[in-house]
Amino acid sequence: MAGLGSAAVSGLGASSAAASLGLAAAGPIGWAVGGIAALGSLMGAGSKQKEARAKMGYIGEQQAGIESALGQLGEISGMKTEMAEDVYGTSLGQTMFQTGQNLYGLTRQGQTAASRVGFARSGQLESQMQRGQEAGVAAFGFQRQSLQDVLGQKLMDIEEFRGGEEGRLQAEQSRLAYEMEQQKQKASTGGFFQSLFGG
Repeated sequence: MAGLGSAAVSGLGASSAAASLGLAAAGPIGWAVGGIAALGSLMGAGSKQKEARAKMGYIGEQQAGIESALGQLGEISGMKTEMAEDVYGTSLGQTMFQTGQNLYGLTRQGQTAASRVGFARSGQLESQMQRGQEAGVAAFGFQRQSLQDVLGQKLMDIEEFRGGEEGRLQAEQSRLAYEMEQQKQKASTGGFFQSLFGG
């Protein structure tokens, strides 16, 4: 029995020794595999950080483009307004000139007619001339009002265009600002370790 006990102890000792030798042999390989995995994680996290920085640059370019577009929007609206007002001014000037010509022609005709009909009918002729002048002035008033209505509609259209474009650009600006913050977090040290540990 003592021989069997000694043999069993010897067998256990041998097994432990073999296991120790096996672990010792497997240790460097395990460390190597673990190191490769860790290196892969580091490289993956570094790649994500680099990608985030690239996206930040692209987003920055888009933000600069929107700022430029907002500035140009004011200039475009101003040019459209100025053009509409110029058209109104020109049309009003032409209407005034035409009305003046008509009234002058009416006066000349009345004076010529008065010299022919004599004093007896001059009162009737003067009344006709007055009605003609009043009609000319009234027509000018209608034309001016029509031109003002057209100008007002154009100015409203310009303001609607400006407001719509400004709202669209500002909404895109807000979206890009949020996206920039997201990429900044990914590109930061905290974002690096978050990517490293699978965050």
